[in-house]
Amino acid sequence: MVATVAAQICVRFVLPKFGIIVAAPWTEELARYLMVWCIFLGAAVAARGGALIAMDSAADALPPAMGDAIRTAGLLLTIAFFALLVWLGARWVQFGTMETSTVMALPMAWVYAAMPVGSLVAIINILALMVERHFQRRSERRAAQAAAEEAAASIV
Repeated sequence: MVATVAAQICVRFVLPKFGIIVAAPWTEELARYLMVWCIFLGAAVAARGGALIAMDSAADALPPAMGDAIRTAGLLLTIAFFALLVWLGARWVQFGTMETSTVMALPMAWVYAAMPVGSLVAIINILALMVERHFQRRSERRAAQAAAEEAAASIV
């Protein structure tokens, strides 16, 4: 996308200074479609890191078990939202098989596929995050229990 925008800048502003007049309308269209793909794939990457928008202050203010339950409920709601996007995106892809882009004559199904693909990857990443957090909490509980047992044994 950056290369396409750079090419458009060169065509519009740099080349005319040298008397070279060239049109490259495909660069604007391609940059727009690549931006759509970047947004949906970026959301999937953010989902894996737990970096999607969240209201952590309420969960942080509650006892750990309750806070974890609220975080899990939030992740489940996010999965439901992305599942809706997968379903809607699949319908858009079907619609896109009948049309092409204006300049590049690219099947719009390829552009519309960003929504279901990115959303499906986001669901997979959220599930992986939930499993990772589960095992992390379990190992933290085991470590806390071992520390408590060690402290109790040193007192005796």
